[in-house]
Amino acid sequence: MTEEKKGVNWRAWTVGILVELAIIVALQNSQDADLDILFISTTAPLIVILLVFLGIGAVIGYVGPVIRRHRREERRAHEG
Repeated sequence: MTEEKKGVNWRAWTVGILVELAIIVALQNSQDADLDILFISTTAPLIVILLVFLGIGAVIGYVGPVIRRHRREERRAHEG
């Protein structure tokens, strides 16, 4: 039997480091902040605002490529 050498999973390391940095930044910003979006005005802890928008960005970053891949696969299915 031969041993297979596995490479470093850079994507997992990058995501892990970014998550840790986001947590550190969020914990350092616990003061209240005013938030005005369209017709909504509210005051919330900055940590909550940062985490909400970080979550929205993560969802967009995940869903965008999935939708593009799905559309590309549909286009290939219709062509061939």
